[in-house]
Amino acid sequence: MIVATQPKISLSLHASDTTIMHRAGMAGLYMTLKRLEAQYPSSCQRGGYLSWSLSADTIELFWEGSDFAALSWLFKESFQLDDTGLIHLAGLDNNATDLSQKIHIHEGMCAVFLRHNQFYQAGKQVKTELTVEGRNVEYQYKPLTWYAHQTFADKLCEIDTQQLKQDYVQITSWLYLGGIVRHARTPNITKLEEKPEYALALLFLPVVCQYFLLHLPSEDLKERKPHRYLVVIPEIKDFEDASQRRWRLQQLETKRLHVSNIGEAGLLYYSLDDIQPEDDYYQACQVWLYEKMNQASRQRTLMSIEDIEINQNTLITYQRVQQSFHPNYQKIQPKKIFVTVNPIRSLIADNLVKGLPWWSDFWEKLVIKDSKGYLFNQLFYNPEGVIIMAENSKEDEQYLTFVKVFQQAMKSNFAKMYANTMEGKDPPIKNKVERLRAELNCCYDRLSFQQYLSDFLVRGGVNKHFNKHQEEILLLIRKSPWEELRIWSLLAIASYKPTGKPTDKDNNSSAKTQELEEVDDDSE
Repeated sequence: MIVATQPKISLSLHASDTTIMHRAGMAGLYMTLKRLEAQYPSSCQRGGYLSWSLSADTIELFWEGSDFAALSWLFKESFQLDDTGLIHLAGLDNNATDLSQKIHIHEGMCAVFLRHNQFYQAGKQVKTELTVEGRNVEYQYKPLTWYAHQTFADKLCEIDTQQLKQDYVQITSWLYLGGIVRHARTPNITKLEEKPEYALALLFLPVVCQYFLLHLPSEDLKERKPHRYLVVIPEIKDFEDASQRRWRLQQLETKRLHVSNIGEAGLLYYSLDDIQPEDDYYQACQVWLYEKMNQASRQRTLMSIEDIEINQNTLITYQRVQQSFHPNYQKIQPKKIFVTVNPIRSLIADNLVKGLPWWSDFWEKLVIKDSKGYLFNQLFYNPEGVIIMAENSKEDEQYLTFVKVFQQAMKSNFAKMYANTMEGKDPPIKNKVERLRAELNCCYDRLSFQQYLSDFLVRGGVNKHFNKHQEEILLLIRKSPWEELRIWSLLAIASYKPTGKPTDKDNNSSAKTQELEEVDDDSE
């Protein structure tokens, strides 16, 4: 058999007429060809003696004979269904992943790409059993019997000649996200059109994408399966680098693919990257939000698109956030799995992708917009995170000193409260914290905040942290924007951990105060 010397299809990352989706689709094709190469090492094992040449930025496809035969084989091998009706993408090798990950990919692809029933055929809903944290949970999903990617060779090739079309191919939103018919009366001239080779590349876009479920942080949100999907489309600069990154993402547990913020979805896509200090690191992606317009609707509609840029400091800070704050956790019931998202982590991620300090906008989001205190209360489940973040940031060192001064005053106040609490009773710490927050909420300008702060520190009595860093603290209060110090006061209240009531009944109030003050001596 004579092997073709001229490529039938050539794709390059540097082509001027490509978009982020074309380049991501090329990366998905690269991933798929890499996997197929391992499964079918010889071109004799492939339809049309299909072969390829791959580099970091180009893909070339070669074959002999019928174009339709070669492409049909490629699509058949690339886009499959397993025995349970779940989508199997050869480029992801998701036979090696657990069942919950396979279902996540299946449902994500159906929610984002195969949204209309003309692009897939589904069977009756089936029940399966998942093993989650050592427990068996019943789960239901809809299996497929066919989806459009499998037979796309019909769209790329002429019916009579079985050869690749030379003219443009009309496409719709399942192939090019966001692509729609602009006018119902003229559908044939208002659809998007693509070159055949670009249409082929777009077919592999789902391989490199990652799907996330978006939860809205609200105290009124009932526990139910979220219906909002986020899809991350990465900007591709190097095929091999992009492939390794997407394959690494298969290590993430499915509970980590739940977020309460669009920005965190983008950061999570790159969260497993290993960054060296000498690296000139920069990444970019788009995050698309698909949401049901109403509960009766079966289809999800594109609601927003957000461009995200990530530099070295942004990602390193987010990786530190992941280590410092509690992860998502799962509530497991016999027939349901509920994932509870840590909204504080997502809140910080939103600031990071906007290029803001991780604690920026906390006052607006935790006080002004959070009238019922839902998000503020979430901080009580992440007390160590605030301190760890401040300790690991040179920019936040002065604020960390301020937090210690503020919390020392809290210790003194709480010690007095412990002393006045009857034996066998629990001191009303929660009420005291709420009162402190209410007092802070009354600060509306620089003067009112400084009056509050000075009064609070005086009520705290002897404060060893303030005495030790007196000059530094006074300079910070004088020169820092009062709004920033108000945020750190809020964080100090939320990250405070009570030390417990002293056991020596004979100590007087001042002695108890001193005892609580000395708890932090070893931390300095």
